[in-house]
Amino acid sequence: MKIDDKGWLVSEDGDPVLKQYPTVRTYELAAPAPLGIVWHYTAGRGGPSFAEALARRAQTFRRGVDRPASWHVLVAKDGAIYQSAPFTVGTWHVGRPGVIAGRRFDNINHATVGCELENAGRLRKLGDRVYCWPYYVNPEAPEYERRPDPHYALELERAVVTNEGLFDAFTATQEASATVLLRALASRFGWTREVSAYGHVDFDSPRKEDPGPIWKQTVLPRVLDKVFGGGAVASASNPGAAGQGG
Repeated sequence: MKIDDKGWLVSEDGDPVLKQYPTVRTYELAAPAPLGIVWHYTAGRGGPSFAEALARRAQTFRRGVDRPASWHVLVAKDGAIYQSAPFTVGTWHVGRPGVIAGRRFDNINHATVGCELENAGRLRKLGDRVYCWPYYVNPEAPEYERRPDPHYALELERAVVTNEGLFDAFTATQEASATVLLRALASRFGWTREVSAYGHVDFDSPRKEDPGPIWKQTVLPRVLDKVFGGGAVASASNPGAAGQGG
């Protein structure tokens, strides 16, 4: 997988399924090229067509109606990659200040790529089933009155116990696609291992905890090892492209 001069992914033989649904929810970067990536999870139950529906919905924006959020790419559980914006612009995925590649930004969206991972996030075991947010039919009711919502029930095998609680698992195909994606980005923009490992939680805790401990502590280190090997910088798959700004 490569990135063309306009900042769009271009698939090659053997690459994951790639679809593009351009969004209007963008703004200018504050750097010549993105300086790193921020990983997120979507939350929600997910399932067939879930990721594509999110990508389609983000194409337009109605102020006061739609949630003001967007991302560059979304990696579905089945490994498909949906691109909503070229890497030559910023998207609305964090909206908080922070330090990226040693530089401080009032809004890190102006210097990063936002990548959503289809994943339900934190789960709760209620009775003999597990549920994703918002868990209940009546979440605002007193705890003793709350009833689990069957619409948010998940298969038990998706639940993974971590030292931070119960979380939804990522799939092997999703991990493979994230590796292909990151390799293309790191090669094109000359990223280091460090700037390829940011999570939403790093800039907006405790309000946000995505992409969660499974991704941060288990899956992402494997992805980084595949992309960077034993080095701090990825080797360019297309010589001369590293560091170019789309």
